[in-house]
Amino acid sequence: MRVLFLTLYPDVAASPRYRVAQYLPYLCAHGVQCTVASPLTTPEMERLTGPNRARAPRAYHLKETFRRLRQILTASRYDIVFVQKAIMSAYIAGFLEMLRKRAVRLVYDIDDAVHLAPPHPLRAPWNRLEDRGQVTKLMAMADLVLAGNSWLLSEAREAGCRNAVLFPTVVDTDRFAPSKEEPDAYRIGWIGNPSTTVCLEPAAEALSRVSDAEICLVGADPSRVPFHGGEVRPWSHETELAELRRFSVGIMPQPRTTWMQGKCALKALQYMACGIPCAASPFGAALEFMQDEENALFCESTDDWMKALERLRDPMLRRRLGQAGRETVLERYALKAAAPRLLELLGSLK
Repeated sequence: MRVLFLTLYPDVAASPRYRVAQYLPYLCAHGVQCTVASPLTTPEMERLTGPNRARAPRAYHLKETFRRLRQILTASRYDIVFVQKAIMSAYIAGFLEMLRKRAVRLVYDIDDAVHLAPPHPLRAPWNRLEDRGQVTKLMAMADLVLAGNSWLLSEAREAGCRNAVLFPTVVDTDRFAPSKEEPDAYRIGWIGNPSTTVCLEPAAEALSRVSDAEICLVGADPSRVPFHGGEVRPWSHETELAELRRFSVGIMPQPRTTWMQGKCALKALQYMACGIPCAASPFGAALEFMQDEENALFCESTDDWMKALERLRDPMLRRRLGQAGRETVLERYALKAAAPRLLELLGSLK
């Protein structure tokens, strides 16, 4: 079986890393010939989206469009074309139809609410080239849709997909495992990317008021942090695990927006896999695997956040919630079980 994985971004982004790249060793070991094609390389993406970018977003869209076009033209060579997140960051009309004609079997993997709006829409007057309904059409045309959470699954079925399945984001529980040593201070941690810094807002007031605790924000945009006093540290794949293991508590606040319903709660899964107790907003995908007081603490108001962060100073509570969280991930969100499931789903399309 030959599979072409069309990822929206290179592996520096979480979606292709967790929804495609981590499965490749297992798939290849079981006879699947895997080709991964991103419209931009990591250096190109960093150059065109970083703080010193020049002539972006036009340069980004031009490079993305021409490279993706060449990749689509090769689609007929494969048994399956697997589109992760979206065909491109701007939904240019005609590209879906071109891909569908060439793809023998088409799989669409959605782990974000990208059917609501494109990640990087075109500016006027070029936005006339866009088909804003492209992802909804893609869900209807696909032979299989893999939905990262239950809400995305319902959206895929509403779009007309007759073969949509729940396929949550999972983590490698061999890599993400508890540290043998306790953190050297009471440290409240958050991990994400610059664009998700806004998610800190529901807990911002509590974080600004908490005393005698370190606050560590890994991967955040310093200019968008909604409170003072946190330490912003850079994210990298090489240091990610070490940064997580410095946390006494991991937090996952989320604004209650439709866009956020599409999120798959990856940061909570990372915390929990590492045995780190998680305090989270009771919203979206969190409700699918987290139970208040059992394997996590739910926080709605500033007062809730303050109480939770104070309670989690107790090492026994942290240990109990951390162990329960780890067990939840091992049972339901581990790569070891998800990889054979993906192979089975791809094989069912023959």
